[in-house]
Amino acid sequence: MAFTPTQQEAIDHDGNLMIVAGPGSGKTTTSVAKARRILSDPRRSLIMVTFTKEGAEEMRKRLEKAQLDAGQPPIAKHRLRVGTFHSIALQHLFEHRKHEKVLGPAQQGILLKEALTPFSSDLDLVKDIRKEFESFMYAIDRDAHEMSDPAAKVVNRYLERLRASRATDLYTVMRDCALFADNGTIPPMNYTDMLVDEGQDTDELQKVWIFAHARAGINVTIVGDDDQSIYEWRQALGYSGMKSFMDTFGAKRIELGDNFRCREEILTHAVMLVQNNKNRLIKHLVAQRGAGGKIASYHTASTETQCDELAELISRTPNSHTNVAVLARTNRSLNDLEMSLTEREISYIRLGKSIWDDAWVATYLSLLQSLVDASPVGVFGCLGTLGLDDAVKTELLQSMRGSADEFLEARVPDLENATATDASLIKEFAKACKYWRDQLRSQTGGSVNEVVLDVGEWLSSKQRSRRTKELIKRAASILGKLKGTISSRLSFIARNKKSSETAPITLMTMHASKGMEFETVHVIDANKPEDGSDLVNTEAERRLMYVALTRAKNRCFVWYSGEPHPTIPEAQLRVLHEFEKLVEIVDS
Repeated sequence: MAFTPTQQEAIDHDGNLMIVAGPGSGKTTTSVAKARRILSDPRRSLIMVTFTKEGAEEMRKRLEKAQLDAGQPPIAKHRLRVGTFHSIALQHLFEHRKHEKVLGPAQQGILLKEALTPFSSDLDLVKDIRKEFESFMYAIDRDAHEMSDPAAKVVNRYLERLRASRATDLYTVMRDCALFADNGTIPPMNYTDMLVDEGQDTDELQKVWIFAHARAGINVTIVGDDDQSIYEWRQALGYSGMKSFMDTFGAKRIELGDNFRCREEILTHAVMLVQNNKNRLIKHLVAQRGAGGKIASYHTASTETQCDELAELISRTPNSHTNVAVLARTNRSLNDLEMSLTEREISYIRLGKSIWDDAWVATYLSLLQSLVDASPVGVFGCLGTLGLDDAVKTELLQSMRGSADEFLEARVPDLENATATDASLIKEFAKACKYWRDQLRSQTGGSVNEVVLDVGEWLSSKQRSRRTKELIKRAASILGKLKGTISSRLSFIARNKKSSETAPITLMTMHASKGMEFETVHVIDANKPEDGSDLVNTEAERRLMYVALTRAKNRCFVWYSGEPHPTIPEAQLRVLHEFEKLVEIVDS
């Protein structure tokens, strides 16, 4: 394939190199071509470092395909290593040190969650402690690292349980590997070249590890874009890390400024925004697809109105919504939209936890499923709302022997562990289930809707949390507006929760969207926070919105209610107030 002059320059350069790759600039294609050129020399070997397993797998597949398309044999394993920082650090460290049992991310999460237990009632405090915990675990000098008292207690509890498990964790592996490589305790990895993808996301320890290899004479290429550094809570260095590499090793800088994704209008406003940042590498980005894009902000009366209007817009302009991302800062902002889309029977996929996966919404759906197929799980899930002891619930579940059919006919066995009050509550629940089941069998008009709403009302009445009550009622209301049987309605929801490459609408956070592209992008809930909490680091805010805007190829719309987030005027986005005008622009 043909490369641009700057891409070709990056591919051909030997020695330490910083590839400053703007959005949509073909950085992965360039990296793969550079890797193949390096490995065309049988005397050289390459280690390619990524941040995610998915990134490593994509890089590996792209390399294999390029080799195959060129009629070349697969690259020998001993000459190429592709993996995440953690997987490579594991290999590097244990080649030279005694191998230990290493806990995976899920197991680490269990220990941390338990260590956080004393503070679990204060969600904001837990969030802050988690940030301090990450900062400490990746600190080069842990002894000199300052922490709040709650964070120190959590760290101590975590480390005590880690020692008790007679294992180490990935934090420690990465830290030991970096520091040992830096001080010469272990030698650098035996490769001639290294390529680091998403270099702006490296933290201090990863930087130490990379620098140790560069000092040892390994040719290091870092590919990144400081304007897309959006993982501050992971201690990502961004601009400072990239600049330090160039300054320390005199690395050549090559800029990939040709954007092959965004129309000119979209890229222009995105650049207007990010240019307000002072701590950044200056770039010259060019939209190679030229003009013809649409970008604006739209002011809605409320977040609820926003979701209904966006769902209505998608419904009315299907030709402009065949490959769409809806982005939000938090998953919570996507929950109401998910409900609105379901209500209009618009197919979508949700990256991350679906609102339908909420524990009590899932319980509600499971009970409806039990009314259809007599699964005992849905019935069992509701027993906790009756205030029953675990022994009573377990005994009742065991009595069903894999089917709740008898229970759903209001035939409840005598339970050894149940008090008179328990027995009465269980019988009342069983009678209600029999009534709902009979309604579904009646085949009369509206019987399905009646059951859907009645079950939702019953379960919500058992909740203490106002939010949970409202959530169950909203779920019931939406399910009641769908058509068909209980099974068909539940199937529609289940399909939307599963990832599918053919789904026209994808819901995700702004952070999760990095590296992706869509024909149309909607950014929702772009409001100015009332407490100013999201405005502490204005440069980080600009980078996050910059990433969101540059996911769009042809159309990009930023939605807000109340006051706009400061990034909207900074990007100089036109503000629309009339819904019909928005529809006209989207569909034109």
